[in-house]
Order: sequence, then structure tokens, then C-alpha cells
Amino acid sequence: MNAAELVKQYQAGTKDFSGIDLVGVSLKNIDLCQIVFNQAILTEVDFTGANLTNANFHLALLNLSNLSEAILTGANLKSATLKSALLYKVSCGKAQLQNANLQAAILKRAFLRETNLSQANLISADLNQANLIDANLTGANLTDANLANTFLQGANLINANLTGVNLDQAILTGAIMPDGQIHD
Repeated sequence: MNAAELVKQYQAGTKDFSGIDLVGVSLKNIDLCQIVFNQAILTEVDFTGANLTNANFHLALLNLSNLSEAILTGANLKSATLKSALLYKVSCGKAQLQNANLQAAILKRAFLRETNLSQANLISADLNQANLIDANLTGANLTDANLANTFLQGANLINANLTGVNLDQAILTGAIMPDGQIHD
């Protein structure tokens, strides 16, 4: 299936595209609210500026995909794989990213407020200037991640791995640190 066929079916009322293989297609600036891509292969897909509000990407493969400036508010990305994905200025407020693999993903200036990133793999991820206010990062692996200038007020980092993390100028007021202490 190509992008035009997907959009045509979506506009006709089909929302469930579980298991679909759309490697390398462009879905730029398309409204795909509530679409279901469970276990889909979406490697190198361009979702730049797409509206993916309440979309379901459970167990989807999104490696090297571009989700820059996409709206993923309320989206389910549980156990999704987004290795080296580009999520620059993505809006993911209240999204579900538990157990997601975001290794080396670029999340600069991403809006991740109240997002569940528990147990997520964020090794070497770039979260520079991201908004992680009140985010759940319980047990997340942030080894060598860049959290410089990141807003982490009220974030839960209990049991998170912060080995080699860059927290230069990060705002940690009220954050619950890996040892359970609340940062002043």
C-alpha cells in the first residue's frame, strides 16, 4: 500500500492499519487522528507535521522515521521502536511511551509533559530543551542522554539510569530523583 491509498481508505472511515508495511512513505502534514498502526512497519516514514492525536502505535517499528512537529497527544507508543527517529518539536503530551525504544532518537524541544516514558530506552537520546514536566521516567534508561536545558519539574526519575547524562542547566525543581529524593 502506498500513502495515497492509505489516506483514501482513512478518509473513507478505515482507522485500523495494524501490521501494515509502509517503509519510506511520506505522510507529511496529514490528519490521521485515532489511526491504528499496531505492529506496523513504519521505518523511514515521514510524519512531519502530521496530526496523530490518540493514534495507536503499539509495538510498531518507527526506526529512522521523521515525526518532527507531529502531534502525538494522547498517542499510544507502548513498546514501539523508534531507534534514531527524529522527533524535533514533537508534541507528545500525555502520550504512552512505556517500554518504547528511543535509543539515539532526537527529541529536541519535544513537548512531553505528563508523558509516560517508564522503562523506556532513551540511551544517547537528545532531549535538549524538551518539556518533561510531570513526566513519568520511572526505570527509564537515560545513559548518555542529553537533557541539557530540559524542563524536568515534577518528573519522576525513580530507578532511572542517569549514567553519563548531561543535565547542564536542566530545571529539576520538584523532580523525584533515582534515589527517591525530591530535588530542590
